[in-house]
Order: sequence, then C-alpha cells, then structure tokens
Amino acid sequence: MATDESAEQRLVTWLRETRRVLAFCGAGVSAESGVPTFRGAGGLWEGHRIEEVATPEAFEHDPQTVWRFYAQRQAGIQTVDPNPAHSVLSAMDEHYPEFLLVTQNVDNLHERAGSSRMLKIHGSLMEVRCTECERVTPIAEPVSLSAVERGDLPHCRCGGLLRPHIVWFGEYLNRRHLEEISGFLGGITPRDRAVVLIIGTSGAVSGGYSITALARSRGARLVEINPEASALSEEVDLVLRQPAGKLMERVWGEVKSKK
Repeated sequence: MATDESAEQRLVTWLRETRRVLAFCGAGVSAESGVPTFRGAGGLWEGHRIEEVATPEAFEHDPQTVWRFYAQRQAGIQTVDPNPAHSVLSAMDEHYPEFLLVTQNVDNLHERAGSSRMLKIHGSLMEVRCTECERVTPIAEPVSLSAVERGDLPHCRCGGLLRPHIVWFGEYLNRRHLEEISGFLGGITPRDRAVVLIIGTSGAVSGGYSITALARSRGARLVEINPEASALSEEVDLVLRQPAGKLMERVWGEVKSKK
C-alpha cells in the first residue's frame, strides 16, 4: 500500500497532467473552518431531531421552530472563515479549463473563497425560497433571530412565507444539478486524464449520487481525501487519510511549483 508521501506525489502528478477536475465535497471540508458537522456528538443536529427542523412536514407544522434553527445557523457561518481547502479549490477553478465543484455544504465558504463553477446540491443557507411563487432569493444578512422569536417570520414580496432554500429530508435534488454533473463526467475523454477528488464526505447520502460509478466508467482517476474511511473508499484509486486543508495546500503548492 502506498505511503502518504508517495500517495501525495502521485496526486501531484495527476493534478499536473489533468485538464478536467471534479471535486465532490462534504461536511469535512467546512468542519476544518469550525462549522459543526452534520450529526454526532457536538454536531449540528445535537439537541434537535431531524424530523423537527429538516423536513417539509416540520416547516408546515412549526415554521417558527424551523426558522429559529436556520437563523442561528446563518448567524453561525458569519463567524467562520474559509480554510486552505476552500482556497485551493478556488485556485483550481481558475487553473483548469474544465472544472466543477459539487458541494453538499450549505454554508457560503466556497463562495467567499472565490469558487464560481459550483453546484450546491443541498441548497444554501444564504438563500430563501417562497412557498407560494417558488422565487429563490439570495440574502446578504442572516434572518433576524429576534424577529423570528417574536413570530415575525420572513415573507416574499408576493406575500408568501419564505423558507430556507435547503434540500430537506424527503425532498428531491434539483434535476438540473444532476444533469450538469452527468454532463461534466460524460464529457471526459482519454486525453483529459480526468481527476475526481472526493473530499470530506461520508458518501452515505445516496451513495455519492453515482458520481464515482460514472467517473470510473469514463476512465477518471478517483482520489479520496478524508481522515476517516467512507462509503466511497472502496471505489477510489488513491486514498489520503488526512484532513483536507493543509494537505491540499501542500499538494497544490507542488503542482504550481513544478514545470
């Protein structure tokens, strides 16, 4: 089995050779910035049953409780900053002719780091959607928690109640996002020497949305960067069991320094 050092050098070589990269990111990327992970001891859902804050039924039954939870989350991400993994992904966005960032994270750290060719497949904390007209609107500031506590919930200009633009349990992903992922991977050619980076995700949700299977069918090289084994570990070609931030900063420094 390759040592971490030899695996890093292999990744450096692959990233130097490729012209097409897809990065599939999960909660581990943002955790390095201090954003709580999805579940578990000390995790984001601590003290809240999923059914109470992350389903359409919860919002219909008690929108104030749901909005209190998300207003707190919106405020929380204002206190953290992008880490080196976010910065390297932004640099890759600028560097590669073909690049796509697919993130499960709903915070705005990728945007703040400068990423643009990105799909936020689970939605965004800093966007709201009208329950009546379906208009999606970005917000510059968190929804006022004090207003929510008073029962003054946010409303659309059409009068409809606004909800967080998050894909909750029991809801479908945006079909357009899945089509874009499929199109990006389906466009891989042998000369691309394509690389798929799977970073900080457990892969437990829908098996990674078949990204690994489609990438392998097109001949892409699959790399997992994660301190823990995941549901996708057996499907990749290269594993680096480290947190993403410092590793990616070090690897990218080598990629850019070698001619």
